Amino acid sequence: MIEKGTSLLKRMEISVPEAEKRTGKNAVNMQETYTVYLIETRKMVGRKQCLRQDFRRRRFAEIKHYGDELQSVISQLLRVRARAADRLYGIYKVHGNYGRVSSEWSANEKEMGDGLQSAGHHMDAYAASVDDILEEEQHYADQLKEYLFYADALRAVCRKHELTQYELEMTAQDLTSKKLHREELATGTVQTFSLKGMTSKLFGQETPEQREAKLKMLETQIEEGEELVKERNVECEEFVKNAWVDIERFKEQKDHDLREAFISYAILQISMCKKGIQVWNNAKECFSKM
Repeated sequence: MIEKGTSLLKRMEISVPEAEKRTGKNAVNMQETYTVYLIETRKMVGRKQCLRQDFRRRRFAEIKHYGDELQSVISQLLRVRARAADRLYGIYKVHGNYGRVSSEWSANEKEMGDGLQSAGHHMDAYAASVDDILEEEQHYADQLKEYLFYADALRAVCRKHELTQYELEMTAQDLTSKKLHREELATGTVQTFSLKGMTSKLFGQETPEQREAKLKMLETQIEEGEELVKERNVECEEFVKNAWVDIERFKEQKDHDLREAFISYAILQISMCKKGIQVWNNAKECFSKM
């Protein structure tokens, strides 16, 4: 069953991931040291397919890393905003004390009473305005929070790709193992160490009828395995295609949404500062009339 002009090394990737030294007695009851090797084999794929798979990996890896970084920076930004909001709330509410004190003071003054009373009203309005400001700020913070979920979605896509690729590789590896077993049965030679191979050596080879029955069963399993590999390849290709369409759409939408959110937030801060200046200008007019 081995094709003419081919060799196992050209069709299989063979690696030795582990090697362990052991000590035991040999056939003449003498102590000796030997090494046990764990040998792994995997079907070699075409060079173009290898390059394509390597290129896909984690591109998706880059996307996963970007998702991690995006979640990290947005989380930090939201924490900074929360701390700033707490301090801003405290500063605005303190001005309510200015308003209360001015109103109480105005009761004791005849000439300055009206001016103090009016200035106190402006301070009260200034203190109360922080509620609307923080409510509007929260709207932009919620937009940023949505991208925390989008970052999770990016990582989920990458995990799905890893799972899809793993299933494809395991299916291909199982198919290769069955083909190798078919060659062993057809040629009567064991190319890899296995429990079945050792059993055959100890208790004798299988009968031709048994070998023929196993060959037929393997042929059926190999046909099914080849179809399954094709299906998994199509699934993987389709997933990658759809995933990149969604990722590119996400990038465009993200750039647009975040740009608009940051610009709107900056406009809000400018407006807030202008309102604060207007309040103090009004208070100045009140004080000048006292």
